[in-house]
Amino acid sequence: MSATNDAETGARMNGETVPPKNGWGCLQWVVVGNIVLVSVAMTPFQCTADTSRARMMQASSNCRQILISMKSYAGDHDGRYPDGNTANETFRELFKAGLLEDERVFTATSSPFEPDNNIGEAPNFDETLVAGENHWAMTRGVKDSDSGNTPLVFENPIRAEWPPRWNMNAAGQKKEGRAWKSGRIVIGRNDGSAASEVLNSTHGDAVPLKPDSTGKDLFEQAGPHEVLNVAR
Repeated sequence: MSATNDAETGARMNGETVPPKNGWGCLQWVVVGNIVLVSVAMTPFQCTADTSRARMMQASSNCRQILISMKSYAGDHDGRYPDGNTANETFRELFKAGLLEDERVFTATSSPFEPDNNIGEAPNFDETLVAGENHWAMTRGVKDSDSGNTPLVFENPIRAEWPPRWNMNAAGQKKEGRAWKSGRIVIGRNDGSAASEVLNSTHGDAVPLKPDSTGKDLFEQAGPHEVLNVAR
């Protein structure tokens, strides 16, 4: 028998309290186990949120690339942006002007509109952004000299009406006019910036942007305009 055990035995015989040995008991292990289980359970939700945020950031990056090309076009055309009967026709002018040669910036995650990156041949590029290949709508009639807050390029709405609205009930689904699950829409402004903007509700099939302290949303503040929607 070790000296330690002899000491413990003697203490008990004398009625003394023996301090517990160092080490974890059952209760400590139960607490740690619960912490691990909670952490594991939360991981998928965290991963999902991070993935959704990354996809929305990629959509914002795509929108920003379109805006850069639009600005370059305006610089060569007295401040005017390209025009057409649809957003697809309008954006095709960027390819004809030699400002873009890759269609893939014209889509976003969970969009039913997916370009095949077949742009056809110069000078007309007839295969560029044909129906079903462009996710982005735009505001018609805006000039480079207009207010920087004017929404210029934005994700396709449910209808070509002003102010545009989106379908929160189809959030994250491959449906026309869908919003992001976070209740946001990516919008590019006339100042060249692109970011996600908050919708007015997380439910509904025709939801506008959330108004600010003036009681108007970004589109209403810009005044009446025409929406050039995507070609289907």
